[in-house]
Amino acid sequence: MPGKVHFQFADGTMKGKAFVFDEHDTFIFGRAADCHARLPGDDTLVSRHHFLVEVNPPAARLRDLGSLNRTQVNGKKVGGRKQGETPEQGAKRRYPEIDLKDGDQLRVGHTVLQVKCESAAGGSPVCSEQVREEMARLIFEINAADSPAARRMVEQQVGGYIIEKELGRGGFGAVYRARRANDQQRVAVKVMLPRAAVDQTSVDKFLREIRSTAALRHPHIVPVLDVGSSEGIFYFVMEYCPGRSLDYLMAAHGGRLFLELAGPIILQTLEALAFAHEQGIVHRDLKPQNILLSSATHPIVAKIADFGLAKHFAKAGFSGLTLTGTYAGTPLFLPREQIINFKYAKPVSDIWSMGATIYHLLTAQFPYEFTPDRDPIDIILHEPVVPVRRRDASIPKPLAAVIDKAIAVNPKDRYENGGEMLEAFKKAL
Repeated sequence: MPGKVHFQFADGTMKGKAFVFDEHDTFIFGRAADCHARLPGDDTLVSRHHFLVEVNPPAARLRDLGSLNRTQVNGKKVGGRKQGETPEQGAKRRYPEIDLKDGDQLRVGHTVLQVKCESAAGGSPVCSEQVREEMARLIFEINAADSPAARRMVEQQVGGYIIEKELGRGGFGAVYRARRANDQQRVAVKVMLPRAAVDQTSVDKFLREIRSTAALRHPHIVPVLDVGSSEGIFYFVMEYCPGRSLDYLMAAHGGRLFLELAGPIILQTLEALAFAHEQGIVHRDLKPQNILLSSATHPIVAKIADFGLAKHFAKAGFSGLTLTGTYAGTPLFLPREQIINFKYAKPVSDIWSMGATIYHLLTAQFPYEFTPDRDPIDIILHEPVVPVRRRDASIPKPLAAVIDKAIAVNPKDRYENGGEMLEAFKKAL
């Protein structure tokens, strides 16, 4: 039986109602129409989006979204801003988060919620906590990049590959350049560490799903050559792309690309996205870091990496808490609906992320006006996107129309899939 997190309304206008989560999701409380728990609009003690809880049973983390009256956890006030203070001013004190525990009580005005956290039952952990913690220490806590000790440990866990060099780190692990021992073929090895102990049933299910996705074959999708796990640590062997990722190419060109260079890369990426959507597969984590290049010089061949990986990793419960906490990055390429409905994984969400990626390629900026003194989640929930020609008036109007349609806040206003966006982009060039 999977773990669960319950939110039971013990007092207030929603008394008697309950929300139960048995997989990774979000729970938003407030007065806005898109909140999961929506209080009456005239309740002045509650903000439009008052707080967000990210749930990955049995873990749950609350994040106050700059509410005027704050959120109380067991009688202690969390977050909020002072009377007369704008959300931006309140954000200068940061948006604090708090991990919820079984038995905690949340209060906003007259509304009281009881929290119940249940751990998963059955299934023995397959990972050695000592091994997982040591690898996490080597990858995340050692300051020096490309740690020899981390490379040696990856070799021990993966087997059959000679690890040569670290290529990059992310929220869940690291990527290494390697050689396959039996034929010396150069490959990339991605190691991912679950944020919690996993049982064999969960491991087997995740590997089945990811192998199905890994079977995708297209000239502009990075082929996955091998998938496996060792003591609950997952590894993915992929084609090695010497040109690294698109964000490195942007940095080499001063932070942005002119259309002459970006156009072919965008077309190739959209071709891959159209193909995947035709197969019923959604990426869910499109961004410049997941678009790899055959080389950094002409001719450049672009390939999308990690198809479905983020989706399956989160669905399996391995990802921990990815919108909140130390390892969560700013959701620069995340569509609004994936905050409101974390499990939402449709082609239109990939379209927004692709549109945001193109926007960033051409302008070095993002569709939302992110500022360091304001919570990015609050910005995504409340602010409109900035039309791309407001960033750069030199972008041709037909192309700007394609980008602006792709990054529409309402999914119904976007292209339905990669194929539609591909055709529109071709016509706009």
